[in-house]
Amino acid sequence: MKIEDLISGKKDNDEINVEGYSLPVSSLKNLLEEGYEHLEPYKNEKTFSLWGKRCTGCLTGEQLRNRA
Repeated sequence: MKIEDLISGKKDNDEINVEGYSLPVSSLKNLLEEGYEHLEPYKNEKTFSLWGKRCTGCLTGEQLRNRA
């Protein structure tokens, strides 16, 4: 899923639900600024795969929340 689509029309202090994880919009905006464009949740592993044109990563829901 595209991060930009997930946060479209949302405020920084809003949260969105992705596969049962409540993620702050502010942390997703920070990821966009770092170059990440896509987010893929892996519910069984409790992780998120992230990637963009020049970066990739794998973070837990808690790690994503801490990026706010």
